[in-house]
Amino acid sequence: MDILDILFPKSCVICSKHGDYLCNRCKKLFKKSLPECYRCRKISPNYLTHKKCAKISSLDSVAVLWEYNELSSTVLKKYKYGGVLDIEDTFLELIEKRLSEIKESIILGSKTLVSPVPISKNRLRERGFNQTEKIAEVISKELNRTFMTDLIMRKNSDSIHQSLLSKEERLFHKEGFFVPNGNLLKSITDILIIDDVITTGSTLEQITKCIKKVVPKMSVKSICIFRGKPYYKRQEPIQ
Repeated sequence: MDILDILFPKSCVICSKHGDYLCNRCKKLFKKSLPECYRCRKISPNYLTHKKCAKISSLDSVAVLWEYNELSSTVLKKYKYGGVLDIEDTFLELIEKRLSEIKESIILGSKTLVSPVPISKNRLRERGFNQTEKIAEVISKELNRTFMTDLIMRKNSDSIHQSLLSKEERLFHKEGFFVPNGNLLKSITDILIIDDVITTGSTLEQITKCIKKVVPKMSVKSICIFRGKPYYKRQEPIQ
């Protein structure tokens, strides 16, 4: 046993049981999400957006690992804001294991780039790290796809001046996001955007619309760690 474990014993962030930052019992309490169309929240094989829903959505699919509830909220907040950075290894291992269970259901092209939803420079300074970037790196390894941290960048007040951007890059900048290397999009088939929590999906939609303005046929998909349960009872899938 490490001397630090003796002086500062690990305890579960949920139930306070000594041993690890997430005990085995609490790990089992994470409620797995079902494959669904992210727009209508009805069951959808392969997490694909239904054809009917695709008329009002730019995202091709969104896979969610677990339900966002009081338990998962506590874990995520401890990781992001609570200063419990040591929970990172345990949390990322849990994500890796869950992803291994569903990855065969996620349809991806061979030339897929995995990239996190970017955070602002102010947020990065406040937290000292981008938790979504770390999650995205783990996911890219599990899926055996290329990982890129700066494929998409968020518009900041201190970002590069518009006059220095190309026409394509200005399209991204106008929408709140931009791509530093627009030509890179033309050499890939899929972009997989990673986020920790999805609510309405507006951020993902904004990123997707920006991408498809440059490459309209680009397949843009997402994996999100948590999402709240539907407010209504799920129905049978639609086509």
